[in-house]
Amino acid sequence: MPGSISDIQGDIFYIENRAPYIMDSGHVHGHVELNYLLGCSATYIVNGREQHIPENRLAIFWANMPHRLVGLEERSPGKGTLYNLYIPLPEFLQWPLTEQLRQEVMTGSIALAKSDHDYLLMRLSRWYEDFQSDHPELKEIILGELSLLLKRISFQGWDHPESYAFGGHSEELPVETDQAGSGRLKGAHHVSTMVHFIGENLHRPISTADVAAHLGLHKNYTTNLFTSVMGVSIKQYLQFQRLQKAQLLLMDSERPIADIGYACGFSSLSRF
Repeated sequence: MPGSISDIQGDIFYIENRAPYIMDSGHVHGHVELNYLLGCSATYIVNGREQHIPENRLAIFWANMPHRLVGLEERSPGKGTLYNLYIPLPEFLQWPLTEQLRQEVMTGSIALAKSDHDYLLMRLSRWYEDFQSDHPELKEIILGELSLLLKRISFQGWDHPESYAFGGHSEELPVETDQAGSGRLKGAHHVSTMVHFIGENLHRPISTADVAAHLGLHKNYTTNLFTSVMGVSIKQYLQFQRLQKAQLLLMDSERPIADIGYACGFSSLSRF
């Protein structure tokens, strides 16, 4: 088991269940992070902004922004529990989520589920147990169930932690700033727009140049930015998404194979 989240590579899915603790300094990593607190509430500083996360409310944010836990209120001392779920960014961006949630996460906001979900704790407990088995297929099942859970929550909507007052922390909190933070946000927004554009145009024979033109960016900058954030090139991502869409159509449709290939953006049956 890694000693800290900084030891976990950004392309690895991971689940922790541990006692929350005050952090001495901020840190960053490439995941989309989900937090769920039991028996306690916490105050975080995320990208220089103090934000409160109450008990029993699922919170989600992009951990590439500097963040740390600075305040903790426990109902019983030493009895608080924190579930942390670390989702690789490329995985998250492929999930069928609302554009509003995707944009909020990618622009440095914490999104907070609007209501308690009685079934969520049971799910978290089961996911953690399954994750500990270290079975690859179970991890895929967890990710699939998690994406559907976020989609379900989106029907009820998301709040922002700023709307919750926190009266238990009186000390002056240091303001953490990161000069690279605005650059990361801008880059993340661009990549999110690229992913959305690709998803909307899989049926067309689009290229890296088309993606760059859609954003009004230089082709080389677009290529390097996408690869640095997603870990794969635009061409590789396009191929993967087209094959994934074709696989679903082949399983759920009686359309001819050639029609499915063309519908997924393949220029010829031989390339498909």
